[in-house]
Amino acid sequence: PTFAELFEINDLKAQVQEKDTVILKLGEKLNSLSGDVKVRKVKRKVEEIETLNLELDHKVTKLAAKNEHLKQTYKQLYDSIKYSSVQSKEQCDDLINKVNLKSAEVSDLNKSLQEKVLVITALKEQLNKLKGKAVLTEAVSLNPIDPALLQVNVAPLVPKLRKNRTAHTYYIRHTQEEAATLREI
Repeated sequence: PTFAELFEINDLKAQVQEKDTVILKLGEKLNSLSGDVKVRKVKRKVEEIETLNLELDHKVTKLAAKNEHLKQTYKQLYDSIKYSSVQSKEQCDDLINKVNLKSAEVSDLNKSLQEKVLVITALKEQLNKLKGKAVLTEAVSLNPIDPALLQVNVAPLVPKLRKNRTAHTYYIRHTQEEAATLREI
């Protein structure tokens, strides 16, 4: 090889060495950048997870508060129902006692009535023996009827019926029969 060729070879070797150095530096930079990208991705994921965690904590807090409110509401309702149930039971017991008392009172009154019926029957029998005649055993109710009620107030006939003599006669006869029936009573 000639000197120029050697010089050219050295020159090319130097260029290759420079390029190798540039390639190594670029490789190192690429590795550091890819490491930065991975770190950034991890940081971003961590931030997303932390944000999601905060949101979930907030939801859990809201649900816990709502749950506590529902517990208090249901406890109040339960206590109210329990109180109403006790009150209802007391009222039922009171009513049962009243019914039992009334039942006993009715039973006593029935016994008393039976005794009185027996006494009345015995007295009627004694009265029959003393008089020797049959005694009226059924009570007659006296309902005096006011004579003014027995008066018949004949209303004037409707003009249409005046022309129909048969209907008029029937009307008069029927009214007189009713008046006679009322007088008999």
